[in-house]
Amino acid sequence: MASYKTLIFFILVSFLNLAITEPQHYTPLYQYCSSEQTTDNTSLQLNVKILLNNLSSLSSAHTQYHTNFSCLNPSDSIYGLFMCRGDTSPHDCQKCVQGAKNKLSSDCSLSKESVTWYEHCMLRYSTNYFFSTVATTQCNTGKVFSNPESFMQLYFLTMNQTADAAARAPTVNKNTKMFSTREARVSDSHNQTLYCMAQCSPDLSPNDCRTCLGEAIRDVPNSPQCSGVRLGGKVLYPSCNIRYESYPFYLVPPTNLSPHQLLPETKTSHLADLTFSKDPLYLSHNCSSNRTLASNNTSQISLTTLFSYLSSNATKRKYYEAHVNSTVYGLFMCRADVPYDLCEKCVQNATHRIALDCNSLQEGIVWYSQCMVRYSYRKFFRTVETSPMFSELNLTQGNEKQSCFSVTLAKTLDKVAVMAGDSDERFGKYSMKLNDQQTLYTLAQCTHDLPTDDCKGCLGILIGTEIPWPFLESTAGRVLYPSCNIRFEFSQFYFDKVPSARPVNLESGNKRINVRRIILITVPTIILMTLIFVAFYFQRRNTRKSHATILKENFGHETATLEPLHFNLTAIELATNNFSNENKIGKGGFGEVYKGILPSGRPIAVKRLSKSSKQGVAEFKTEVLLIAKLQHRNLVEFIGFCLEEEEKILIYEYVPNKSLDHFLFDPQPHKSLSWCERYKIIGGIARGIVYLHEHSRLKIIHRDLKPSNVLLDENMTPKISDFGIAKIIEISQDQESTDLIVGTCGYMSPEYAMFGQFSEKSDVFSFGVMVLEIITGRKNIYFPEPHHIADSLLSYVWKQWRAQTPLRTLNSDIRENYAEIEVIKCIQIGLLCVQESPDIRPTMITIVSYLDGHFSELPTPQRPAFFLHERIDSKSIGRKSSSRRFMNISKPLSISEMSTSECFPR
Repeated sequence: MASYKTLIFFILVSFLNLAITEPQHYTPLYQYCSSEQTTDNTSLQLNVKILLNNLSSLSSAHTQYHTNFSCLNPSDSIYGLFMCRGDTSPHDCQKCVQGAKNKLSSDCSLSKESVTWYEHCMLRYSTNYFFSTVATTQCNTGKVFSNPESFMQLYFLTMNQTADAAARAPTVNKNTKMFSTREARVSDSHNQTLYCMAQCSPDLSPNDCRTCLGEAIRDVPNSPQCSGVRLGGKVLYPSCNIRYESYPFYLVPPTNLSPHQLLPETKTSHLADLTFSKDPLYLSHNCSSNRTLASNNTSQISLTTLFSYLSSNATKRKYYEAHVNSTVYGLFMCRADVPYDLCEKCVQNATHRIALDCNSLQEGIVWYSQCMVRYSYRKFFRTVETSPMFSELNLTQGNEKQSCFSVTLAKTLDKVAVMAGDSDERFGKYSMKLNDQQTLYTLAQCTHDLPTDDCKGCLGILIGTEIPWPFLESTAGRVLYPSCNIRFEFSQFYFDKVPSARPVNLESGNKRINVRRIILITVPTIILMTLIFVAFYFQRRNTRKSHATILKENFGHETATLEPLHFNLTAIELATNNFSNENKIGKGGFGEVYKGILPSGRPIAVKRLSKSSKQGVAEFKTEVLLIAKLQHRNLVEFIGFCLEEEEKILIYEYVPNKSLDHFLFDPQPHKSLSWCERYKIIGGIARGIVYLHEHSRLKIIHRDLKPSNVLLDENMTPKISDFGIAKIIEISQDQESTDLIVGTCGYMSPEYAMFGQFSEKSDVFSFGVMVLEIITGRKNIYFPEPHHIADSLLSYVWKQWRAQTPLRTLNSDIRENYAEIEVIKCIQIGLLCVQESPDIRPTMITIVSYLDGHFSELPTPQRPAFFLHERIDSKSIGRKSSSRRFMNISKPLSISEMSTSECFPR
């Protein structure tokens, strides 16, 4: 017999993770059918049908009931219970229970026990006696939402008061309805109210009811999987349940409004907005109160350029992000339902207005009914922003009719918010008929840069905190954040379908077009188009099969994981303008790099491997398999790849500031790095390597860390790239060896260059060389002759360290103030990393601790490994590595946004 624990479930959801379940829809929140089953046409199956029919018929007169069907054979006895939510009317209770009965009869007809939960009722049966028992819980996490500690204190206080009232509920007409609700104002918000509900099944005693509810209340913060504070949630046991939200979801006592009884309508101040006008309607704007910009300076020129970008890109897009020289950022968003011509006109009006009203300020936003435009001198993309806020709502003291409407409105907004979060356009619209004459129309939208959960979270905050539900009088209104917005009306204000071009008139004056001629032209055209479509379909189907075959041949069991990342060649050709020279941004030994634009507007870097490079094929597979499984802010983001015909293509995020070596070694760099930027870059690279060594699912040795393989984004955040020669080793493994030594001289550790032995300490050595290059601005040049050793960077830094003049190594371009102790610490870390013995070198975790200041004193560095020839002659090297092949990956690509390397066999 299955344990009761398999029946028990816990659902804790954020405000928006649960769609509305009206009784007539019969969509269960949760359903369980036990795996222990009977067979067809047994007495037990017959008893289950009789019991469910009895419970369904009883629901017409009761809102909660439990019963049993006993037999001479105890194994055929069956026990059942239904319970409707305490605020549910008898009519809705009956409909819900009947729907639940039909669902269990269909899905669980042979199961010996099952339970189903709906928004308004629960139905349960079992061959085991379960009355008057209290269950435990298992936890399934929902979305975490941060809130002040006072909110959680209020939750415990109000929910426990609600549970006390439910357990002490009086008996009316021999019917004990263990149900209670309670509201509490959130102290730090004039708008927010906490709504709580608790209920027990009628078979529990008051003490057992209170115990069950207490367990459910404690499950919210105590479950490890559900830690944190939620704006709303519910806990469902077979014997009791609780729920809390920041919007009204219940009515006590039940209010039965006639379907002919109309709600008093209110209108927003913009009546013209309900007429589908072709003219954009201005709502509001907000400009930053921060300091203004100097007139006629570079920043204002950049802002003017940004406004030009936005207005010029509104012709065929309804959402667009842009920035100018990583100085000023902006976007526009049109409502997804408006026609393109209206979107374009709205964006042009909005950019003109915001340019006039906010042009000299740090940031601004303007809202029209059909669009929104904003800009800022800080990067705000992919961030939920709830300020500034604009709203149009009417407030009153509330009444019974308005209370009923508020519950309906809250549930409908909840539903449309879920629709918006789940859609690709982050847009949802939904209508609900309230009575014979009135329909509620709702709309929700988020900016496209927000992920699904962030979109739902933004709308959840808006609906739960910005609408003062106890005082809401509006049957029409809107609330707008920079990142999301909602609107509701009793009149349809959105387009059901974007209007198309006006149809051509087939008559001109008195002349009629010959119908026969139309048929003779149209029918063959339709047949031809059908044949073309069928041929195209079969070609695409065969192509898809070919893609799957190619992926399987190259990646084996990893095919299923990598298939969603595969791009077809046509899409990449469109993105790069068919690999035009204008889009080319670099070239290396393994191929060429192009800049591309995806249909969404996102820029990408496309690394097209040379068809004749055999080394490139191996690196291609390695890079795809490795970086597809990695994700860290200090690793370049892998977007996808293409393996089609003879093409091997890697697609990465486009990083506008090129590679680190461009800033360090270019004779005429466009920008000199400050010390703060250099220190940030050192720390970012270190954290990226720590992720590769310790925190990723795989333990990865990069083997080719150098400035040309470190890209810098618009915020000068470093991103490690080029994983073509990286190696995976076991988590517990210290080192591994190889016969093919590949890398870049000057960055390879001695043990790897001489003996092919690589480990985490090999990457530490490369990192140390980079640290010294970042500090000095000098390249660690490779000298094959022994007499040039003294000219190497490591030798130079070591001499200054021994002479106690380490600050002389600092790049002369650094003219601003800097912390001397920080510079000396980084020099010391660099020297510790390039020690000849790998055992003396620190781990990357230790290095990050040094950088974070967790150690007041660092070890004293010893003499670094200047070069192989200083300790071992060339004959010795030849004897020890005669079986190995050596490849010097030199001449790295530094003029492009995507680094590649060249190989030269020695």
